[in-house]
Amino acid sequence: MTLWDKILVCSLIIISFAWLGLSVLFNTKEGTKIVEIKVYGNMVEKLSLTEDTSNIYSFEFEENTGYIEVKDGAVRMLEMDKDICPEGICSKTGWIKEEYETIVCMPNGISVNIKNNENKEKDNDIDVIA
Repeated sequence: MTLWDKILVCSLIIISFAWLGLSVLFNTKEGTKIVEIKVYGNMVEKLSLTEDTSNIYSFEFEENTGYIEVKDGAVRMLEMDKDICPEGICSKTGWIKEEYETIVCMPNGISVNIKNNENKEKDNDIDVIA
């Protein structure tokens, strides 16, 4: 490997890390986040998730009531009665605040997701025509 090969490899590595750093820095998503609460896939509640929101919300499922807490841009499921949710894994999940995080309560079919509430026209675009 010659000196110029080493310079080329080092330059490519530096450019790659610089590109990665800039893409992370400037890839801020505009729009507010929302919390979607679904029971067996059916939407039961949609809430705005902002840094200054702090409240406890209730939602109905089957013949029971569940509670979530929203605080500082994050959400968590509050503990339910052991008769309703025996393991309590949903409340043990803790706080979530990113779109890739989810709270799931399997015995009751509840899922709590965070979505970005951007106005995207591309969501209505056709991806594939078969």
